[in-house]
Amino acid sequence: MRYLLPVLCFAPVVSAMQPMTEESMAAVSGQSGITIETTPSSADGLVLSTGEIRYTETDRDGQGSDYLGVSSLALYATRPDGLGGVVSDTIKTTIDVTDTGDVRIKSTDINTLSLALGEISLSGRSVFSSVKMMDWNFVGNSYLETILVNDPAGSKIGLRTIMEAGSGLTYSFTEDAVTFSSDISFTPAQGNTQFISEVFLTGDSDNLKIEFGTTEGSFELNNITLLDDLGNSLFGVANFGDVGYGDINVTQGYITIAANDAAGVDGIKGKIASDLAIGTAFYRTGGERVNFRNSAFRTNGELSYTLDFVDNGFATGIEARITDVNDLDFIIGGLTLSSGDGSSESVSMGAYGIENLNLNGGSIDLGLYTLPGQGSQGLRMDLAMSGTTEFDLTIKDSPIDNPFDPSAPSLTAKVVLQNVSVSQTIDQTTKGLHIGVIDSSLDASINQIRVGTGENYQGQSGRLVMNNLSIQPGSYFRIEPIPAP
Repeated sequence: MRYLLPVLCFAPVVSAMQPMTEESMAAVSGQSGITIETTPSSADGLVLSTGEIRYTETDRDGQGSDYLGVSSLALYATRPDGLGGVVSDTIKTTIDVTDTGDVRIKSTDINTLSLALGEISLSGRSVFSSVKMMDWNFVGNSYLETILVNDPAGSKIGLRTIMEAGSGLTYSFTEDAVTFSSDISFTPAQGNTQFISEVFLTGDSDNLKIEFGTTEGSFELNNITLLDDLGNSLFGVANFGDVGYGDINVTQGYITIAANDAAGVDGIKGKIASDLAIGTAFYRTGGERVNFRNSAFRTNGELSYTLDFVDNGFATGIEARITDVNDLDFIIGGLTLSSGDGSSESVSMGAYGIENLNLNGGSIDLGLYTLPGQGSQGLRMDLAMSGTTEFDLTIKDSPIDNPFDPSAPSLTAKVVLQNVSVSQTIDQTTKGLHIGVIDSSLDASINQIRVGTGENYQGQSGRLVMNNLSIQPGSYFRIEPIPAP
């Protein structure tokens, strides 16, 4: 959503433009581009607002009108008034054409932005009561930029988020009078003064392509907690901790989106390709954190997916299917402990890899549903993996700077999964995050278990088979913060 804000900020400016006289043209003569200042007329800084926004699929499956709806949208631009309140703020937008022919639309001099969405529903059934990105504070020379790239290959739009140290916002969503809240912060990479994130949109006659560009610095979700309907924490000073990631290197990363042209089918389809590395991801609590260093996610080619809104008269939701998974790798190059700020890091507790994951022609099917009688009170998630899924499991005793050192001692095995089926409910409650088990089962076979250095295995440790591994229906997990002493 944050990548849409440059466009949102520019939209009201267009409607406010006035005819330019000879005198006004003379004032900009000889300058590269133009500058437009937008000041909201309302005291609360309201830039734009809407009624309902609805995306509806073409009805080709005969099940009626499936749609995603947002009851309202409001964007505010404010600054402190010096008395503890806020007043409307002026946003400066510059439009410039560079020497290379790119058109750059940059929104600067922003103090604080807030975006509030109303009820979000699927085919009329509520998912969230509201979603908000509030008090997005732009420190120093932070800015949002949209670039119309002069690319011989075709149309290309770049969206950049540049945040100086100290910038951040509060993100929240509400369901059943319980609000999930987190403070988001942008931390520049070491030696830099700005957090940088880029994404590019390209298109042709068949599909839209979203490419991931540079990300320098860390993106963190801090003070994760649940709030009551008055905005008070349900757990006092305790919270769920912080999570973050940073130092991302994208060799290749994109998603394509196209209409699903299969006969009698609604929705969209596309491809996913990834070859990216995350320098550090972490979970922090109590002033200490666990770090997942030098992680990588590689598809080694393109995965295929379909996505569809459904309404079968009993449940509404979203169904997705992923296929063409033949050689997927997910690697954690080093697991370490450290102080909350990342200092005093321990030596690696090992490298972990799931490699060469192959669905053998099968698929991963995921459904997220709202159910009759539930409304906004939680979601149901169904996950199934058809056919036989195989992957290589590796655990190595490697240093952080050389994950998967071939000479390091390791445990390896080939894992085979069949009949994987998981159905559960996910709900925010006043007692914490509640995950209920509807059904959960699988068959697993762990084969060719070996221990050694990779060059001289210490024999083979055998095979482990588990059939019909399941969790009793009706069981549940509840996640809540550890109370303060």
